[in-house]
Parts: sequence; structure tokens; C-alpha cells
Amino acid sequence: MRSGAASLLKAAVGRGKVDTSKAPAWWVSRSDETERLLRSLPGVEVFEIGRSAGGRPILAAAWGAREDLPNRTCGSLSSALSGGSASAFYGQGKRERQGLLFLGNAHGIEFEGTVAALNALNVIARGTDLRGRRWPILREYGRKLRFVVIPHFNVDGRVRHDIHRHFLNLDVEEYRRISQGDLKSGEKLVWPKSKLTWPIPPEAVEVMGGYFNDNGVNLVYDTGLAADPQPETTALTRFLRREMPDGVILSHSNNGSLVCEHASFIPEHFRMWLQAFSAVAGSACRYKGYRKFGVAQAAHGYAGQILYQGDVIYHTCGALPLLVEFPCGYQNVPDTLDELLDISMTVIQEIVRFGVEYRFRPREKGRE
Repeated sequence: MRSGAASLLKAAVGRGKVDTSKAPAWWVSRSDETERLLRSLPGVEVFEIGRSAGGRPILAAAWGAREDLPNRTCGSLSSALSGGSASAFYGQGKRERQGLLFLGNAHGIEFEGTVAALNALNVIARGTDLRGRRWPILREYGRKLRFVVIPHFNVDGRVRHDIHRHFLNLDVEEYRRISQGDLKSGEKLVWPKSKLTWPIPPEAVEVMGGYFNDNGVNLVYDTGLAADPQPETTALTRFLRREMPDGVILSHSNNGSLVCEHASFIPEHFRMWLQAFSAVAGSACRYKGYRKFGVAQAAHGYAGQILYQGDVIYHTCGALPLLVEFPCGYQNVPDTLDELLDISMTVIQEIVRFGVEYRFRPREKGRE
């Protein structure tokens, strides 16, 4: 189901229109062009981890070999910790090549981070981003990892609105409609009140927002505790158990608050470690003079302590969940796709560098 919406939309500033379908070739955001790019990268393996609610393939791409640790005897992290040995779950020793997973746009139109991750993967595989610019630090450290990218986790929401390639200078009401959608009754779905209905009934919508899969589900709250988890969630948890990444970037978009504190039900030392990643990423952006350089300052998100996708990821595979709100150019700050990409790639670079130098997953003291 595609939106059928036009790409020439009302601008936020002035009386003009914004053509959201126009973007340079290096701004790769659609699912079809994403697949073409991934399959062209040398040394990158492309594979399917499952299917969406709408039956679409959820693709992943990996650079670098996966390293499995020996003597792993337990398939449950909580069971291993209860028994007094985290190594029973993770395996003994430390990986020489850690694994970092990028989980792209759980909300289908929040694809700015995905654009950056694809450019970062191009740096690792080919030496430059898709503009031809070198990122020597990102390449050096990225090639020390197994770097896995799931570019479009909510592929339904992305395909539904794939006419839109960017949202710079877009009127806030136009963006709301694309993101949240409208009901046939005339009611406008508005964040965060739209979360009071879960799932959004597909038969009741005039426009299904990109936030949701084809079943109307906001996937970040599909925690797997329900009797019938969404196929995307099932695919992800199975993949996490096989892949066992050390860190996971959960990619979202807002006005650019960057690495955020969001997971409530992970160990305290994991939450403290999240603050370190937030600080190095925000500081790097400020040092470079970018207009987005946020550092996490709240213990929990706007909704307080809730069970979130990041919590599920930790308890599934023991990885450090790093939620990043990449800037989308809301209110035209920044006002160019180049700056959006530079900020987003800097954040990824600093996460990669800090993770390689200090490791993504903090040690379980006394149990490893």
C-alpha cells in the first residue's frame, strides 16, 4: 500500500513548495536503490533476515567476519547472570573483532541515519563516502569491526512513502501527515497521542503514516511479549540471537538530539556507558562546528520508564543499545543534505571509534 501522495508539498518557510522526491545520487534512502548499492559493495554480504507484515524482504548487509567465542553453554542471558557467569551466555574471552549492528528506520520515514550508515559502509568497503569524500578515521576503525546494516527495518513504512527522499524545509503539518497519517473519520493522528491506539487499524485509515508497518504497528513497542509478535520483531530477535552483536545502533530521526538515554531496564553500568558514547559523539559534532551537538542529559525519555525496543535487544543478545536521533532538517536546521550527512556520519564514526578503543559492551564485574 503506497501513499499516493504528491512530492511537491508546502514549505515551512515562504510561500513556495518543496519537492521531496529530489535528492542527489549520494543520498540513498529508498529501499530499491539501497539494495542496488549494497549488492555493488566489494566484500559485503547481503542477506535476508525475514519478511515484513506486508511480505517484503528485510535485508541486512555485513562487512567483516563474525567471531564466535568458545564454551558458550547458555542461550539465556538472564539465566547465565543468575547462575553467576555472563561468559556462559557470551562465551569465554573477548572478541578481537567486535560486532556492531545498525538497525535502520523502525519508523519507516526516519531514514536519515540509514543514509549515513550506507555512506559509512561505502567508506569501509571502498574508502570514500558516496560523495567521494574520505573519512580515514571511520575507515580505519570500521574495518576492525563486523559492521552489519539493516537499512530498512520497517520496510513497509518506507515503501509506502518512498516517493519522499528528504524533508528539508517541509511544513510541519505535511510532515505530520506523512509520519502519523489520517483516519477516514477526519481525525488527524498526532505524536505522541497516536500511541494511545496500538495498532492503528488499517481499515480505518485514509493515510497510513510511515511510522507503522502494514499492520498498523509501531514496531518499537512490539516487545515480543504479546501472544503474536510482528514478523519484523520475530525476525530481529532470531537474528540477534544468531549474530550476537556487541552494540546496536537504533536509528531514529528528530531535530537532532543524537545519542539518547532511552533504555530503562538494562544494568546501571550499561546506562552509564551510554552516557560516554553520547558525550564523545556530541562533543565531536560541537568541535566541528555543526549545529547539532546534543548530549544526553535525562535519565529516561519523555515518557519515563517504559519497556522499549532497546531493552528487548539487551535482554535478547546482551548488546549495548545505542538509540540515535539523527537530524532530519526539521525547521530547516541544518538546511542542506550535505550537513545532515556530515553530522550523522560523524556520530557513527565516533560511536565506532569509541567502541573499538573501549569496547561496546561493558564487562559484567565479578561474572566474567
